[in-house]
Amino acid sequence: MMFLAYSLGAFAFIGGIGLTISSAWLITMASMQPPILTLSVAIVLVRFFGIFRSVARYSERLMSHKAVFARLTNLRVQIYKKLSQSSIAMARSFNSGTAVKGIVDDVERAQEYQLRIKLPQSSAVISLLAGALLAYWVRPESLVFTLPACALLLAVLPQLIKRTSEPLARSIEESENSYTQLLEGATHGVTEAAIYGYLDENIASANMLERDLHTRESKLLYQSWRLSSLTNTFIAISVVGFSWLAQSLTRSESIPAVQVTMLIFIPLVIFEAITAWYPNLFGAGKLLMSQRSVDNLLATSNDIEVGQKIESEISRVTAENLTVSWGESFMQPVSFDLSKGEILVVRGRSGSGKSTLAMGLLGLLPYEGSLTFDGNDADGFSDLNSRIVGTVQRSHIFNTSLRENLKIANQEATDTELIQVLTILELDQLLNELAEGLDTVIGDFGRVISGGEAKRLSVARVLLAKADVYILDEPTEHLDDALAGRIEKAIAKRLREKITIVITHTGWEGFHKTLTMRR
Repeated sequence: MMFLAYSLGAFAFIGGIGLTISSAWLITMASMQPPILTLSVAIVLVRFFGIFRSVARYSERLMSHKAVFARLTNLRVQIYKKLSQSSIAMARSFNSGTAVKGIVDDVERAQEYQLRIKLPQSSAVISLLAGALLAYWVRPESLVFTLPACALLLAVLPQLIKRTSEPLARSIEESENSYTQLLEGATHGVTEAAIYGYLDENIASANMLERDLHTRESKLLYQSWRLSSLTNTFIAISVVGFSWLAQSLTRSESIPAVQVTMLIFIPLVIFEAITAWYPNLFGAGKLLMSQRSVDNLLATSNDIEVGQKIESEISRVTAENLTVSWGESFMQPVSFDLSKGEILVVRGRSGSGKSTLAMGLLGLLPYEGSLTFDGNDADGFSDLNSRIVGTVQRSHIFNTSLRENLKIANQEATDTELIQVLTILELDQLLNELAEGLDTVIGDFGRVISGGEAKRLSVARVLLAKADVYILDEPTEHLDDALAGRIEKAIAKRLREKITIVITHTGWEGFHKTLTMRR
């Protein structure tokens, strides 16, 4: 489909060449007062090329955008599948600025490359060569100017622009990414910066990056101006050269006035596609950088392979010399054996890898060593998320209703079940304070939730899930000792027939098994 769009784009420019030349022919012939039939042919040609150009341009717009949008949709699906089938470590490493800028912008720009670079380039090559052939048909001597012009404008200058402008465009993209990251970090930490007196340093860093970005953009503009001037000079030389050729031929031999007109008008119109293509070349570095980022992502191998499904309830979890990492191993190997109805309390100093262990058990990070469920290797299963659930260290509260925040774990949960879980975690008072109950919007743009409430809401999601293994990372964090003790007992009672792994610094004394992690 894109090849058809390339052809239609070229036909639109060729139609413009035909329209201009046939108009020049009509004007010249009319001045000679020929038979009306001769003028009728010229008039028909003018009308034909005018309509042809419009139809070709409109069809090219339809076909090119349809093809690009289809490719964009397909590319988004491929990237989604790639990320969903890969570990969180791989998704975390793919970052071009920020997650949103790195993935969304790169995908959008990768498709812009087809519209802004490839399509105009193909159209320029075809239409300029067609114009050169037309000039050759009019007068073979025109090759003296059209051949150098084609070589310079289609090969030499694009390579020169690529060598000079693309590195600058890429450096601007990298500077913009750094600036975005700095602003994002400064925005999230603006309160602490104001309290501890380093807000001015953050502003100074942002100003320095702004000046650097301005310098790079000025260099790109200067390079663009130089190369644009050079391009216009070559085009102007061609226009003057054709005029000189027409004058020389008129002096040396008798040529039809129509040929003189054509030789003058041809260089005025055959470079139209070049003027549409070149401006996009100066900023092509960003588009190419995004295209390569997308290609690199799609070329990475999946970390998670499709395996068998878990057919029966998990009744035993065994780990032997198990280590989990984000890429660089730092945690000491751990071993444990846990059966249905037992609670394993994982303790350890900060940085020992407790939360990383939880991510590995949840299937979100790769591991080394042995991890089995009922004697079967965990890597052999493809549906762990249907049997193993848990909280992570920083659970996210979505900007939606309390009901929808809870039902993420179980879409079939009833309001009665939601209220029951909230009561277990002593969040029934919070529910009573909400004017709209379960329909109250919470999150960044809704009702403000404290750290302890947010942690318990994340635990509530886990308790609502229908699973065999439950992993809780600091479930009683931000709570006073009395409330934490009551919730510990309530959770243990709720999950008394399940396998439970609790990661904590304090509390949870007197349960079945304890694992102390060391770094």
